[in-house]
Amino acid sequence: MNARFPLAGLAVALTLTGCGRPPSNDDAQKALVTLLEQSGAGHIAAVQEFELNGCVEAKDAAGYRCDTSGKVAVNIGGRQVPIPIGKNLRYAKEDGTWRAYAK
Repeated sequence: MNARFPLAGLAVALTLTGCGRPPSNDDAQKALVTLLEQSGAGHIAAVQEFELNGCVEAKDAAGYRCDTSGKVAVNIGGRQVPIPIGKNLRYAKEDGTWRAYAK
């Protein structure tokens, strides 16, 4: 048996393990902003105190479910209106980009 094959298997296993992680705070924040703007919330002017907690692999669909908290400032009529966020969202990586889902 050639010694290269076990090493190749180990390299593949390590590569797949790297894909199986929840999103970083930065990736999740970008995904949340995209979700809100595409949902018709308007332009998100700022995100403050964004935090992910308790991420677990989603059982109902691909990705991870994470408790998501923070504040977003939505531009309404030229004013930035702060809106608190406190929701369990699902994050899934699609085509190399993290997306957030409310369900």
